[in-house]
Amino acid sequence: MANISIILQAQWVITDTTLAPSPQIIQRSLNNATLLATNSFYDPFFQTINGTKTVNLPGATVWCVYVRNLSNTGPITVNYTPQGGASTSIVLIQGATPGNGGLFIYHQPAETSGGITALSLTAAAVLSACVLAAV
Repeated sequence: MANISIILQAQWVITDTTLAPSPQIIQRSLNNATLLATNSFYDPFFQTINGTKTVNLPGATVWCVYVRNLSNTGPITVNYTPQGGASTSIVLIQGATPGNGGLFIYHQPAETSGGITALSLTAAAVLSACVLAAV
């Protein structure tokens, strides 16, 4: 039985900065997609290694994954395996300032299809990332 609600509250706002004042061209809410979960893993300062480090998932398949590169000195590669698929990678670049690096979000509000079965982070140094995974 679900005992955790994970709500994705976000919106895309696109503005035209060539005009003053800058008009909003697009403002789109993501409508608070909600996953009713039973277990989660959260580490606000997950430490990578010089190489690949596995993230211990809270279940065989997770339906919510969030990774943010907190470093301003190097990229972090997110390696993940989708349910029934081949391993895939995406690079999260470092931010101009700490805490503002690239991010990866996977949020499936229903546990009927999809999911991620493996997750690891690769870096060329010890870097920090914020990591959340839920089942």
